[in-house]
Amino acid sequence: MLAPSLRNAVLAAATVVLAGAAVLALRPSAAAPSADAEEPAPVRPAAVVLDPWKRSANPRQSAIVYDRFETLGVADGLPSEHVTSVLAEGDDLYVGTDRGLAVRRGGTWTVIDESDGLSHRYVTSVARDVASDTTWVSTLKGLSRISGGDVRVYTQKNSGLVNDVIYHCVTDGPLVWCGTGAGMSVLDTRSGSWTIYDTANAIMREPWCYAIALGPQRAWIGLWGGAIAELDRRTGRWREYRDPDGEMEIDLLKDDGPIHEVTSFVAFEDGMLWQVTYFGMARYDGRSWQSFTKADAGLPGDFMQHVATRGRAAWLGTDEGFGVMRDDTVISYVRQDDGTCLVRTVKAGVEQETRTIATAPGDNYILWTFPRERDVWIATGSGLSRGIARETTDGGDDRTDGN
Repeated sequence: MLAPSLRNAVLAAATVVLAGAAVLALRPSAAAPSADAEEPAPVRPAAVVLDPWKRSANPRQSAIVYDRFETLGVADGLPSEHVTSVLAEGDDLYVGTDRGLAVRRGGTWTVIDESDGLSHRYVTSVARDVASDTTWVSTLKGLSRISGGDVRVYTQKNSGLVNDVIYHCVTDGPLVWCGTGAGMSVLDTRSGSWTIYDTANAIMREPWCYAIALGPQRAWIGLWGGAIAELDRRTGRWREYRDPDGEMEIDLLKDDGPIHEVTSFVAFEDGMLWQVTYFGMARYDGRSWQSFTKADAGLPGDFMQHVATRGRAAWLGTDEGFGVMRDDTVISYVRQDDGTCLVRTVKAGVEQETRTIATAPGDNYILWTFPRERDVWIATGSGLSRGIARETTDGGDDRTDGN
């Protein structure tokens, strides 16, 4: 159950979403185009057609077993312990909270909030253009660009943002993709031009774009009530992936497509598209779908807020803890009342091991994960946690091997 302060933050977010929906209601409606509909796509020309579903011979490797956790809070420099997102670059951290952005560089924390020009205190995601040392921050009231100490704000009134409620932003070279409550807006920072996709020119049964995943010449948009829309960035053609059973309460038929119409996040890497929902998770390899739930696969919870990928593993944020899935194995980490962590390993639906370790993430309410080779940063309802890889007897670490 959410802490009262976090519930208040969620209710505040819902209020802004409803305001965004009111703006959407003023826009003219249009039928969704067919899969053959074409729209100029914001993409750099490519001479070769790339197969997004081709798997690499040497995927990135990461630890998936952690034996200790540490947590940072207000006393360590965060403006709030309600952490909404996190991004790490080496020792530097970019942490979104419900009271602004916290940046740790060179061991020193700096907080950027509305008094510094941030568009809104509630940060939903953070993206980085490392080449230009520019930080992009999506909020519940616009997009903020932080560069060289200056903060610039983009809103519906001064830019091509289709809506001020932004759930997720992603950078791709000079392009900044923004999923909003009324469609998707893409900024080309070279020209300053915007491209807008919504129900008028894209396959979007609902325009609430919760998340964006980018792959070879493709973009996948996670939609509330519309499952997943795929954009071929070379041709501008759209394709949709929806739950064929059309059931909004349960997953009626296993492995028949996306597990649910309500997509809360999507991620893509190494030929695998992942979808998390409020009813479980699904993944797609370009040929077939597989769906997973707490009951049949050992997920920490079915109400899922986030998925991040590295190599062929996925890190999962739920309201009952966080987990890692690789192939058919799920390792879940759930904080206990005494502050310890219950670690459960399930393979192909069969429990393999349950153990308890002394430390746990700050909370079981997980909004974001950021995995790296030997650790993972976790945005929780009670601070920013870090999971540290278990050392093996031969001095190595437990890593995905891609086989």
